[in-house]
Amino acid sequence: MKKFSFSGLNERTNKEQILAKVRNAVISKDENIFSDVNLQNDTWKPFTEEDGSEFTFIERFKNNDGIFMYFENDRNFIDALKQYITENQWNPLFCTSPDIKAFLEANEAGIELCDDFSTECKKVTCITDCECLVAQTGSIVISDRCAGSKDAFSKADTLLVFAKPNQLVDGMKDAINYLKGKYQDDMPAETVFINGPSRSIEFDNQLVIGAQGIRQIALFFVDNEII
Repeated sequence: MKKFSFSGLNERTNKEQILAKVRNAVISKDENIFSDVNLQNDTWKPFTEEDGSEFTFIERFKNNDGIFMYFENDRNFIDALKQYITENQWNPLFCTSPDIKAFLEANEAGIELCDDFSTECKKVTCITDCECLVAQTGSIVISDRCAGSKDAFSKADTLLVFAKPNQLVDGMKDAINYLKGKYQDDMPAETVFINGPSRSIEFDNQLVIGAQGIRQIALFFVDNEII
């Protein structure tokens, strides 16, 4: 997958200024990126009070080898998605998410989707929405309920995830509380916290990306309420 650049941002609000700073930042790699994370500590804070959770999530997600793309509105997102489908030859593009299907149909996107994972395609590219984004670890939380099927995230070679700013939560406990509040006593059968592409070690101790799971993951972060 090509790593496309961010769309332009209008610096009208603090949130937009934060995202603009992230867009222009050169983020260095840190082998021990979770050294300051304490999952048991309720007093965890973002990197700085000024930057907030948005900056923290984006930096951690990119350090996890995720591809982050920002869009100002739904039209920009649809136009870019159609371009990416053509350039990356995502044919077919798999989707079982009811909300994504409804959104693309309502906006007359003209994007053909496949929901039959029994196909013998060697490489599966799937688009789905998510439950929330965890700033503390740069994780994306996806359930079989929002994705429409666990196949959407378990069989994908390339996973495309749609999210909105109001889905950001600070920590892991906040994500669990969000799910409990949303589903009450009817929790999803399967929920995953995805930190990036899958990693495995071969017999020669070589790190292999995507050999036993997701090879690439890209987040489409759309700033307006489009679903």
